[in-house]
Amino acid sequence: MEGEPLFPVAVKDAAFTPPDAPTYYLLAANGLFVERRTPLFTASVPVEAGVPGLRPHDAHLALHLPRLPRSLLERAVGFFRTVFGRWEGEAILVMFCRPPGDGEPWRFAFDAPPQLIRGRFERGRFRADLRLDYKACEKPGPDYLRLGTIHSHGNVGPWHSAIDVHDELYDAGLHITAGYVDSPLPEFAAAFVVGRTRFTVPVDTILPPFRT
Repeated sequence: MEGEPLFPVAVKDAAFTPPDAPTYYLLAANGLFVERRTPLFTASVPVEAGVPGLRPHDAHLALHLPRLPRSLLERAVGFFRTVFGRWEGEAILVMFCRPPGDGEPWRFAFDAPPQLIRGRFERGRFRADLRLDYKACEKPGPDYLRLGTIHSHGNVGPWHSAIDVHDELYDAGLHITAGYVDSPLPEFAAAFVVGRTRFTVPVDTILPPFRT
């Protein structure tokens, strides 16, 4: 019957007991397996494809956030411009949010964590590398959640580099990149990461129009 697995599905928890079935699926902490018992062998192997008989499912994301405040975005770009103007380097801010409750609206806050720009001196001038090391920073209040990060790419585009994608892989949340910060009209790109899955986020859904 469509919508039902062709074989039993068991969960491997502390009370797990193998089902009395020659073939069954086993959901464990490290993935989904299929267990097969025949007169010739007993085997448990990872499931690489789907489960026959069930309907398919796709990864999806629905954000419940309003647009970030324009004042915070303008201050962030001002910070990025200052760092680029002085060291021609990248910079990062950690974003926090407080969900609405008790009649209070959404609240947002950006904070600059301790960060280190790596680079070298050439002909008496510091040249920043395309790499930024930073540490964690404290939440602005007990009711705030870590929302993600916003960082700059200096005078290049806001595309998410391979380094960005790798760094954000285990950092669940919203990640915004600002490019061309030395120009009157910087550009932005955004993605949301959950469980090592990356979703592209349309910028106009989470950022207001930027004004110089």
